Amino acid sequence: MQRHNLPALEYHIAHGCNLSCQQCSHYSNHHLAGKLPTVEEADTEYSKWSHRLKPKRFALLGGEPLLNPAIEQHIQLARQHWPDSELMLVTNGFFLNRFPNLPIVLRETRCRLEVSEHGTHESYAKRFRRVRELVWKWRQDFHGVQINVRQSHQGWMRQYNVESGKPMPFDSKPTAAFKVCMQKTCTQLFQIRLWKCPALAYFAKLEAKLKLQTIPEWQLFRDYKACSFDATDVELRTFIETKAIPQCGLCPSNRTKFVHPNPLQRTAE
Repeated sequence: MQRHNLPALEYHIAHGCNLSCQQCSHYSNHHLAGKLPTVEEADTEYSKWSHRLKPKRFALLGGEPLLNPAIEQHIQLARQHWPDSELMLVTNGFFLNRFPNLPIVLRETRCRLEVSEHGTHESYAKRFRRVRELVWKWRQDFHGVQINVRQSHQGWMRQYNVESGKPMPFDSKPTAAFKVCMQKTCTQLFQIRLWKCPALAYFAKLEAKLKLQTIPEWQLFRDYKACSFDATDVELRTFIETKAIPQCGLCPSNRTKFVHPNPLQRTAE
């Protein structure tokens, strides 16, 4: 079996999140159930794929990955399995103060810290200023550590409609939706399988949480088959090279301006 290149591979260190960013592409605003993966479990999943995949970027995220107390060990494990990839830890930053040794681990593993800013609401911005102060101090105190603060709220787009309090899919042309998709290279490693995007990977969790089983419009998502670890090289290459798929038609085909409410407050969407 050969090792296949792909733009990016992502792995959830936690499904839960302390924020409620409306229309989150990982459905984290719905506070989905799911236990924290152990280092041993992640090792099992990585071992099925690291000899077959060569992602340009490997990202540890969630949810909020810093909810996992073993985050430092997870970073070290990821570097062992993906030695040639750009390693990233994506976090909202609110729990960075719990891990004073994290910058040392980041530097030793050449892992970039990506801190996502999720809005400009006054109460949120006040708390996020403390996050900025901490990461700037880390930059000064730990030479060589890579830290980037990105304004994730800019360009935010709706992932689904909401009718009677329930998420409802769009009715789009798959190629048009794929063209504007912000997750088109966000392959997920979940349950030892590869998923085209986070919206597909974690839909079953969303469906169980919100009881969407009787809504027929979501059937395409239910029918999706993730790529198994025992896929042939031809099947794996097809998975990687395929762009728009029928399921893309349940996502928006236009990027309409969308400003979500204060992420510190739980919302219905």
